[in-house]
Amino acid sequence: MRLLRIEHLIAAAVAAGCIGLALAQGGFAPTAFAATGVVVWLAIVLGIATGVLPRAELPVPALATGLCLTGLAVLVALSMTWAADDGHAFEDAVRALSYVGVLALVVVSSRRGDAGAWLRGLAFGLVGVGAIALLARFQPGLFGNPDADLAATLPATLGRLSYPIGYWNGLAASMAAAAVLLAFFGASGSTRLGRAAATGALAVPVLALWMTDSRGGLIAAGLALAVLLAATAERARLIATLALGAFAGVILIGLANGREELLNDPLASAAGPQGDAMLVFLLIAVAAAGALRYAADGAIQRAAIPRWAGRAAIAAAALLVVVALLVVDPIESFDEFKQVPSAEELADGEVGFLRGGGSGRYQFWEAAIDAFAEAPVRGVGASGYGPYWLEHREIALQATRAHSVAFEMLAELGLGGLALMLGFFAVPAVTGVRRRRGPRAAPELAPALALLAVGAAAAVVDWTWDLPAVFVPTLVAAGLLVGPATLSPRAPAGSSVIRGITRSRRRFGRGVAVLLVAWISICAAGLLLYADNRLEASRDAAAAGDGARAIGLVNEAIDLQPWAAEPRVQLALLRELEGDLPAARGALDEAIARARDDFELQLLAYRLDRSARDDAAAAEHLARALELNPMDPRLSPIIELGLEPTDPAVLELIESEG
Repeated sequence: MRLLRIEHLIAAAVAAGCIGLALAQGGFAPTAFAATGVVVWLAIVLGIATGVLPRAELPVPALATGLCLTGLAVLVALSMTWAADDGHAFEDAVRALSYVGVLALVVVSSRRGDAGAWLRGLAFGLVGVGAIALLARFQPGLFGNPDADLAATLPATLGRLSYPIGYWNGLAASMAAAAVLLAFFGASGSTRLGRAAATGALAVPVLALWMTDSRGGLIAAGLALAVLLAATAERARLIATLALGAFAGVILIGLANGREELLNDPLASAAGPQGDAMLVFLLIAVAAAGALRYAADGAIQRAAIPRWAGRAAIAAAALLVVVALLVVDPIESFDEFKQVPSAEELADGEVGFLRGGGSGRYQFWEAAIDAFAEAPVRGVGASGYGPYWLEHREIALQATRAHSVAFEMLAELGLGGLALMLGFFAVPAVTGVRRRRGPRAAPELAPALALLAVGAAAAVVDWTWDLPAVFVPTLVAAGLLVGPATLSPRAPAGSSVIRGITRSRRRFGRGVAVLLVAWISICAAGLLLYADNRLEASRDAAAAGDGARAIGLVNEAIDLQPWAAEPRVQLALLRELEGDLPAARGALDEAIARARDDFELQLLAYRLDRSARDDAAAAEHLARALELNPMDPRLSPIIELGLEPTDPAVLELIESEG
């Protein structure tokens, strides 16, 4: 009974964490992942100190995976010494340390046979995210009309399901993971009702994935389901579950496809009734698929695929791949992928799975390779890709990330960063495959491997590393694959006293190392949180007209993070409001020293210099801004028209929205 309660607690905590991170815009903001890191590491420290967490010897693969991720965090922190923006590099280090904490928590808190609880928690949480996403589209008033908020900053989101994570490709990866888990539990759940519920719920991620209009998410889902089929021993049940759940999802897709306003213009008045109808259809589809699975449970549980049928399916799949390659024409498709998207294509929300082109990814990856070529050993530093792209781009596409974790690691952290990231994925994959081939293999190895496949596929083509709500399931899967949770139960082996002492010392040393990393992580995350709190309080005080308090608070933020540029920019703006231009320029100079490749700071310096009538300094800062971002819509007219730095039109362009 006690073990059952612990399993329920794990599942509930994991589900709540998934939904909470998703609702926090995917955990993208530094305060979100910093708070996550504090909570996770405190749980580890308190669990070890109180004896709640097991203190058994950790498997070697778990140590290797943890070292890869910890090494990546260390490398990110070290890159602060050469990065373009010290403050943003520090934030990246805090995020990486938070990920180390999630991995460590999964490993140290798991006992043999605990994998099911973690996977159930992920399934509940991710399905909850999918349900929230669909509800926000069908009944936007329940969530404050998030489509309008997203469309205000990025109009293309109107044609794609993005809320609550805030990025359609990120939501698609989460829905691919949800589909994998529901398919597994629909085939292998411990109760008939549980299997039926999982099968019915499959319609949620299927519909949500389609509404994201994400090709990467669709590919990740296909790859993960292939891994799940290959790794599971219950293929007949899995296929039957997928057939029922996917069929319900396809019916919903067909019903949604004729509702143009709901899909492409949810702010239109006609979208309201369409959303009401789709909500009813969704509930009916989930209930019907679940009821069919429940009624057919006996037959499905007895079903088996003959050996010849499995071989025939593999042959048919291979033939299908060959035919697809012939139809698609890989060479022509790659040429289309390399094409630069037009402004109309990027702004158009009405896109499709079968569209060509790479939405600029080829150009982003090409720039990442160029950045790597300039610094192959150490890279340009954490958070350095964005400034590099703006300075070296040849097309007017906005990007702060390379839209590929692999390419971005290569550009920012060089060969070492890429090797550590590949090691993080490779060790769990190899370990999971080996355990799957062993005697009495845990059935949860199959969905864990499939989740890892989702994470790897998404990381290849997007910036999922920066979205904890999307990347955390990958961390959980890795922790399950290399930790004790997927090890087969066995009786404790006898050992000599000397061996026991050796293992005890080893455990003690590793425990000290974990506590040291925990202390560093909590301090770093806490520092980031408190400094951000002081900075926000300073902005609030300034908005209220209390300049003295605003300056005092921002100085506290500067003392907490002397390496960060953002608090010093705030101080410069406050000094400007006071009319103290020399003090404002001094604070801004210190900010520029800490974010030397930020063209916005150069433009701010230009404006302050113009106010101080220092034309020589203004010309110098404008030239530097043009060098850092010559294609900025506010700056390119300056070049095209040949305007002088002192021309009033220059200041008007800079202060415009672009």
